[in-house]
Order: sequence, then structure tokens, then C-alpha cells
Amino acid sequence: MKRKLILAMLTLVCALAFILRFTVEVGASTSTSWNFKNSNFKSLGTISSTTTVDNLTLVATSSKTMSVKANTVTVDSTSYTYCLAVGGSGSTSYRSVKVPVEGESTIKVILDAAASRTLVVANSSGTQLSTMSATSTAAQATYSYTGSSGYIYLYSSNSNINIYKIQVDYTGSSSSSSSSSSSSSSSSSSSSSSSSSSSVSWNFKDTDFKSLGTITSTTTVDDLTLNATSSKYMQVKANSVTVDSTSYTYMLSLRGGGSTSYRSVKIPTGGACTLKVIADADSKTLAIADANGNRVGSLSISSTAAQYSFSYTGSTSSLYIYSTSCNINIYKIQVDSTSSSSSSSSSSSSSSSSSSSSSSSTTSSAVTTYSALVSAIDSAESAGGGTVYVSGTIACSGQIALSTSNANVTIQGVADSNGQYPVLEFYSFYSNYIGKSTSDSAVGIRITGSYYTVKNLIVQHAPDNGIQLKGSSAKYNKVVDCICRYNNDAGLQITNGAAYNTITNVSSYRNCDIYTLGGNADGFAPKLGAGAGNVFNYCYAWDNSDDGWDSYDKSGDLTPDITYNYCACWHNGDSTTFTGEWDFNEGNDLDTDMLLIKLICAQSSSFATKYAAGTLSLPSSSFIVTESGTLSISSWKSNYDGNPNGFKFGSAYSSSSCVRTVKNCVCWDHDSKGFDNNNSSVTASFTNCMSFDNGYNYYCSPFTMTKWSGVYGFNGSSSDKVPSGYSVSTPSSSKQSTIRSTCTSTAASIIAKCAANKLPGAVTFDVF
Repeated sequence: MKRKLILAMLTLVCALAFILRFTVEVGASTSTSWNFKNSNFKSLGTISSTTTVDNLTLVATSSKTMSVKANTVTVDSTSYTYCLAVGGSGSTSYRSVKVPVEGESTIKVILDAAASRTLVVANSSGTQLSTMSATSTAAQATYSYTGSSGYIYLYSSNSNINIYKIQVDYTGSSSSSSSSSSSSSSSSSSSSSSSSSSSVSWNFKDTDFKSLGTITSTTTVDDLTLNATSSKYMQVKANSVTVDSTSYTYMLSLRGGGSTSYRSVKIPTGGACTLKVIADADSKTLAIADANGNRVGSLSISSTAAQYSFSYTGSTSSLYIYSTSCNINIYKIQVDSTSSSSSSSSSSSSSSSSSSSSSSSTTSSAVTTYSALVSAIDSAESAGGGTVYVSGTIACSGQIALSTSNANVTIQGVADSNGQYPVLEFYSFYSNYIGKSTSDSAVGIRITGSYYTVKNLIVQHAPDNGIQLKGSSAKYNKVVDCICRYNNDAGLQITNGAAYNTITNVSSYRNCDIYTLGGNADGFAPKLGAGAGNVFNYCYAWDNSDDGWDSYDKSGDLTPDITYNYCACWHNGDSTTFTGEWDFNEGNDLDTDMLLIKLICAQSSSFATKYAAGTLSLPSSSFIVTESGTLSISSWKSNYDGNPNGFKFGSAYSSSSCVRTVKNCVCWDHDSKGFDNNNSSVTASFTNCMSFDNGYNYYCSPFTMTKWSGVYGFNGSSSDKVPSGYSVSTPSSSKQSTIRSTCTSTAASIIAKCAANKLPGAVTFDVF
């Protein structure tokens, strides 16, 4: 009876705490796993450089390789057919697996080894947290992680270990409430304020940094901005030092005195933090300034490489570091941020030592309705941060507006038992705009604030953009592992001063603006005066009514710099996609989620049935309401305004001050252009790019090129237009066939996952 009373009281306390917004993050139990028999892993073979697949990072070097290979074992009646062979002893720098964790978690690893060996579990700072044992018999090892969101590393302490599967079960939250009892006559309760810390770091030996070489203009890599000019340049170059038993092999050489404008590093911090820098110099001073340029501290750097720390207690969102005089070498930068959270607990103990506990299930803890989602976001914003978990398909009757500065709010989808992710379905919202023009008020998710993260969500049928980041206050936001599809404008747009936003692992497809004849719906649209420092990593655009990527600027606009890493686009700007003709000719099922197909089916009740029976019978009447009047399908197509381009880098108003950095990007199957200048004269850097089967594969004259390395193309309908002195390499005929096959099969895998409401993650097109 006493226990029931205690539990009832605790339930009441928790309910009151939620109402009063003492705690805003809803705890959820979610699970993410990586099985090395999955196609994205088993095709890797020997791994000689750091590789990320589905958010799991395999850390390797040319001399410290790992490999994925066939090997069959059975654990608890489950068969595993491929393993990651780590190949030998490792560290956080090589022969290790970097595993994302969202906070309190249980890490499960299926593993074995030729003899008894030890798998180390370390945090992002390299500190050993625990170990797991590997024996000659494959088994599951488990570790309970109690830290904050970030990463852990797994590596062998000596010889090879085979890893078949890694699973992370997320069980905690930054704001929590718990109760336990141990059968006692005495009881106590406590309420405390605890702190939740997170860490992010940048090591200049990482591939994206060490390939930079001489830096002559402001460059952003993984949210870290390196400020340089042609006369005040910096360099990333090889140099080996060892600090606390950790080897660092590349450094950023500042090369002289700097300021917040040049020869400096701009570091995102989000407020109070501990800044850690691995550096050396000949007794020089490293200045630290806030986002307003005010000096807030300094570090005295000696000739012996070491870690230097500075505690920042201010509130600005970023810090600058630069030398006050001569050169300083920087090997690694780390930011440990700290934010407070509330917790309340109640416990009792007694001689009988019985206990009970309860945990929230995914379905009970995640919001499942539009009103609950809007309310939960409002609560998190009001409380200064938190995570809102989303589950199932949510019918959204209006916009999701994210407008708070320094929100520190994450909206995160939770997969169901089939691995399918939540859908934010805006069709009821869109139905109010059929045959009408739209505006910002018709966007699905509209971000005008800062420090939001939108993660693991599918956004579809919005009346305008699926996701839009707009305005000078829209900074330092992240969109991660999302799908934007079937929207009535661009899948994702960044515009009007929105800056330093990072878009990672996002797929955008079959977006089409019917009313405006397909001329606006790009896959991704960082355009019309988007701000500086916007980055796209592992993003994919296909079957959109306009371009794959569009950076069009009007007079008075300026989109200064955009970075594209490992992005791909194919088959954009084809009007027949949206009438069903292209799918019909390809032998695909009718895609009834496309907005124009919905109109066609409403006009002709037999259209879908005939399509399924092998007959394409499009209605001939005029029924499509557009800005040009009510049109038939043939008239809509003849007036079609979409551009069949891949990457469009600007417009006639985009000058050489606009920088486009393109790395490891692929595009094909566009009737007009693959990489398109669109009359712009931007400054560009191309590294490892592939373009084929387009009208023009490269139409990049008169770009100012700062780098042109590993640029390939073939089978363009027209000859490439590139600046004088530059040329496109043509692969051999046999290699062309392999490239085309690889891209087609990789794209098919991405498409299939999206169609099944599963997230493709970071997929690499292996064509170089």
C-alpha cells in the first residue's frame, strides 16, 4: 500500500513538473544499429581512409587499415555473415569505430577474435571509459554509457577483433525524473540541478582539413570557419607531434598575426564552454575574441606542443582565435560546452532489498499529433532547450515555426519497430492552397531562429518549401537525416541572410510547384541572398521540377559562400516525371504521392486503374489551375518552366566574391547542364567531381578557379565550357560503364530506402 502511495505521489509530482515546465525533454527509448552485412558496409572492402556510412564513422589510414569481409557466425540464433576486421591495435585516430550516442545509452557489440582480446571503449577526448572482451566464440558484449550526447570510440587494445554488429539503445535524456524503492522504513527525497556537457572537436589531420593546403579565402569545414585572404593566407600541412601519448600529424599554420577578419579560426561554441587547443609556437600569444571581436582572453603557446585550455563564461555563439604576432601551429581544437538541466529523484531503502523501476516506451513518450508537437516545441523553447521526440505519421494542419534565438531545441524522429521514420504530413495544410500562389506562411517547417536541430523526419506535401531557413537570425541550425519530398516548392531552402547552417544526410525529391509551372521547386535552394557558411554534406536531389541545387540571386542579393561535400543529383527538371509518363516508361508503379498525380486522379477516376493495367490514359481537359490560367496536361508541359540542371551556382548577379566549394560531388542525367554557372562569375574550388550524361557536363566559364583537381566527365551532349587553362579528364570506356552502373545502383538504393520511409544516411558514390 505504501509503495502504491509513493508511486502515485511521484506520478503527480512528475505531471506537475511538466506543466510548470521544470523539465521539457521527453525521455524516449530508441535503438539504432549497424550490421556489417548491410550492402553499404559489405561493399567497402579494405578501408584506408576515414569513412562514414549511415552516421557510423570508420576511422582508418593508409597504413592502419581495416576491412569488411565475409565471415559467418551465429549468436542467439541470429546469423551474421559479414564483419569489420579492425586489423590490429587502434586509437581514436585509426583502426577505430566512432559511434554516435544521444546520451545515456546501452552499447551492444557482436564480436569475436582469434584469441582472448580487449575492445576499448573511449570518449571523444580519448579517455578510456571501459572495455569489452572478445573471445574465439562470437557473442554479444554490453556497455552502459552514462555520458552526454556525442560520440564514443571502439578499438582493439592489441590485435585484430571482428565486429559483426553495433547497436545503441538510447535510454536517457538530459532532463529526467526517476524513482526507485528498496523496501525500507525510511525514505528520502531530493531535487538537484545537474549539468549536461557535450564535446565537439576538429583535428587537422582529418581528410577534409588536410586536403586544404594553402587557404586564401574564408573556408568552412564541419562548422569550423578558417578566415583567410589572398595576402593573409594560412596553410594546413603535415607535421607530427605527440601530446599525452596521442599523435597529431597535420596542423593549421596561422603564418602570422591575425584578427577576426583574417588568419583566424571562428569556432562555434553556443555560449559558456571550455576551449581546448593543441598547439605549439616559438613563445607566441594566441588571442581569444568573442563574436563581437572583443578580446576575452589569451593563451601563451610555447615551442613544445601541448594542450592549452580557456574557460569562457560569456554567451556569444562563437569565439575567434588568432596569433597576436607571428606563426602559431594548431593541431586540434575542442569545445566542451556545459548546459544546466533539472532532475528530480526520490528513493527509499530498507533491509528487504527489493526494487522496482519503470521506463518510458517509444510510443508513449514521443508526440504523435500536430497540436502536441507544437506544444512540446513551445515548452522546449520557453525552457531554454530540450529534445522533442516524434513518432508515427503526424497530420500537420499548419506550419511548424521555429523562431527562437539560441533555442538549443532538437526535434527528433523515432523509428518504429520496422525501422521506418516519422512523417510530417502537410497535405491537409496544402489543400488550402491548391490552385493558388503561396508565401512563407505556407512553408512546412520554417526556421527563423538559431541553434535548432531537425533530425530523423520525413517532410512531405507542404504548400511551399518543405523546410525553409530564412533571415539573418537563422544561424547555426542543423537538418540531419531528413527526407523532403512531394512539396509544392523546393524541398529545402536557405535564404535572406540565413547563415552557418549545416544540412547533412538529407534527400530531396519529387518536389514540384504546380501553380508556377515547375519553375521554383529545386531539391535544395541556398539562394536569394542566403548568408555565409552554409554547408551540405551527403545530400541527394533527384526528380525535382527545377534544379537539383539552385543558388539564384536577384539584383541586390548576394549568397557569399556554399560548400558541397559528397553530394549527388540526377534527373531533375523533367516535366514528364510529374505527369506519370516517366515512371510509366520506366516500368515503375504510379507514384500517387505526387501532387500533380493527385489532381490527375481526381480528374480521371480510371487513370490509376488503367495505369496499373498497362495503359497510360492522361485526361485531355483543362483542369490544372496555374498563374497562366487553367491548363491541360499538354499545355502545362509546353509552358513548363523547370530547369533540367544539376548544381546551379548563381546568377548574373553572383560575382567573384561568391565562393562555391565542391568536393566529391556527382551529377548525371540532366538535359541542360550538370555543373552550371547560370551566367555567374563566382570563385570556385572543384575537388573530385564527376559529371556525365548531361547536356553540358560542366558549364563553368568564366569562373575564377582556386582549385581544380580530379574533375571528370563523359558523354555530354555538348562540349564543356570551362575557364582557359583547365580541362576535364575523360575516364576510359570500361571505366565509364562502371561509373554509370555504380551511380545507378547507388541511386536505386537511396530511392528504395526513401520509398520505404527509411533514411539512407551518408552514402558515398564510389566513382573516383
